[in-house]
Amino acid sequence: MRIRFTTVLAVLSILGHPIAAVAQSEYPSRSITIIVPFPAGGVTDVVGRELARGLQAALKQTVVVENRAGAAGVIGTRLVAQAKPDGHTLGLLTVSAISIAPHVSSNVGYASLTDFTPISNAVTVAGAIVANVDKPYASLTELVKKAKEQPGRINYASVGPGSIPHLTAEMFSKAAGIKMMHVPYKGASPALQDLLAGHVDLSVETSLVTTVSSLSTGRLRVLAITGPERSPLMPEVPTVAESGFPGFSAQGWFGLFGPGGLPPKTLEVLSRVTRETLSDPEVIARLQKAGMTPAANSPSEFSNFLQAEDAKWAAIAKELNIKLD
Repeated sequence: MRIRFTTVLAVLSILGHPIAAVAQSEYPSRSITIIVPFPAGGVTDVVGRELARGLQAALKQTVVVENRAGAAGVIGTRLVAQAKPDGHTLGLLTVSAISIAPHVSSNVGYASLTDFTPISNAVTVAGAIVANVDKPYASLTELVKKAKEQPGRINYASVGPGSIPHLTAEMFSKAAGIKMMHVPYKGASPALQDLLAGHVDLSVETSLVTTVSSLSTGRLRVLAITGPERSPLMPEVPTVAESGFPGFSAQGWFGLFGPGGLPPKTLEVLSRVTRETLSDPEVIARLQKAGMTPAANSPSEFSNFLQAEDAKWAAIAKELNIKLD
């Protein structure tokens, strides 16, 4: 009897291991959090909530967006890098924090190319240089003229030091031979509110989504598109390159990441669902209406893209000699 009992225990023990292994490998096993490193209501938040809806529908688990703003996206980005790599904490991260911040600051707290698992790019966005209508310039040419007459007097808002709007404005200032004053904010929404109120002269927007929705107020004027092509939302507005600065181009992107070391099967699931979400015609229409272009890709394609972006912005930060510490 003792031998039989021992044998039964051994069999149950052997059988129990694969059952436990299967249970541990199920993904997702609980709710998922997507960290968006900017305040609610901004362009990154819009994309984050589209992805949350898509992932929740496909994975049958609650997916919540957690806005963790600060330091041009670095604070929320750092939280993603520090999270447990089990796929239950993800981040919708931006060019500012991933490809720019490590080259303008020595203490971001993460290594962009090793501390994250690239899942898929989400969108590309063409920004714009936007002015309050009460300011005495209706075009980029007039802005440059006024800035040369009053060096350092014209100010511009950005979503934070080291962000792509900050570097875009400095790139433009150097190309135009002018000096402007940088006024950093903790997100797109507060910057836009001060622009509408006339507390700042200009804003360099990461996307036209907030600009388009605010144009009806009659308080804003779009001077130029910063991307390589005109925007379908405002085909009459020229690019910076067309306005006398050939070759000028600054375009943002937002991508979905996990912490470094995501299990391959988890990465495969997230990659597939993300691409399915961003290929949905209704999602595409909403993003395009907001001035964004869906740009889903595979993890390997996204990884190659990130390496190229890292090299590009490292060179720009060095050329502009921008250091935040």
